[in-house]
Amino acid sequence: MNKILYVHNADFSKPCANRIQVLNMCKAFKKIRQNISLMSFNCDRRTIKNLYGYKVNFNLISLKLIGNYYIRSLLLFLKLLKIKKRYDWIYTRDMIFAFLISKFFKGKRVIYELHDASKNRFWYFLFRRTFNNLHCCIVISNGLKNELIKRGLMENKMYVFHDGVDLEKFDIYISKREARNILRLPKDKIIISYVGSTSKDRDLETFIEVAKKLENKNILFIVYGKEQDYLIKAQKELKNFLFGYYTNKPEIVYKASDILFAGYTKNIVTINYMSPLKLFEYMASKRPVIVADLPRIREIVDEKEVLFYESENVDDLILKIKKLIAYKKLQNKLIKNAYGKVKNYAWEKRAKKIVSIFKS
Repeated sequence: MNKILYVHNADFSKPCANRIQVLNMCKAFKKIRQNISLMSFNCDRRTIKNLYGYKVNFNLISLKLIGNYYIRSLLLFLKLLKIKKRYDWIYTRDMIFAFLISKFFKGKRVIYELHDASKNRFWYFLFRRTFNNLHCCIVISNGLKNELIKRGLMENKMYVFHDGVDLEKFDIYISKREARNILRLPKDKIIISYVGSTSKDRDLETFIEVAKKLENKNILFIVYGKEQDYLIKAQKELKNFLFGYYTNKPEIVYKASDILFAGYTKNIVTINYMSPLKLFEYMASKRPVIVADLPRIREIVDEKEVLFYESENVDDLILKIKKLIAYKKLQNKLIKNAYGKVKNYAWEKRAKKIVSIFKS
């Protein structure tokens, strides 16, 4: 059994998508019988269980959060100096940490996972020197790979692995009525939900405008995520809009819903490189999905699996909502096709590919 150290420069006491992605990958490595350890900050078992709902069955090395990003990268490296002999392979999303290993431990097999390509010259200078000494670099979209190739990096050291999904977590056996009872949601409404980041680049202002125009319809629009003033304001002003705050049980929200909304605007910093983690969860939950029509989304799905709407276009989103509500056959087709496709993106399959690269 191979010993893998996954190093992530993040504060796990503050939940967000990148922490969830890392936890899912560690869980997947464990599931395919790898000896996996996660080293990060505030990643003790109690914190992860309380904030993420994970029962951790892999090793944890939790460090105390000190200083800025660069100081924390150095702390992770100093900790590695003490435990380096315990691990065969190192996997990380921290570029500074990866650079230090590539500089001082050239015999170690290191895979760096990249989610964005910064335009900062210092970042690019450092990344080029790190890249040359890596075993390989995992990127999360073809858009990101193409950008790196344009910058002169070797294609044969890059692998495109999109984000994934825990099918067991989101394809749960619970009825819509049961899920609504748990969340205390009305039984007689058509519920359209969004769960995730609540920054405005998620097109939630368009979502709210649609709720205003459909206020006389039997539809309830729900957003779950971090508290924002504009969401609180919308809840006060609209009878058909509910802000549910942060939830660590998104799977229950999905099952309580009739339609799931995935909004994105072109203002998202990583719009050209992202891999939509939320979209995979939606697809696995067996609910029809309306999603913004953007290039990186179309790397994953097409019209056979989702209903696309034009980003920031209120009228088009209304049109697509009405279409999906009116045609039950369309809902069933999209659900069936989306679930069939998302099975190819299980975290375990992603982990197996990474292990095979480590061995190569």
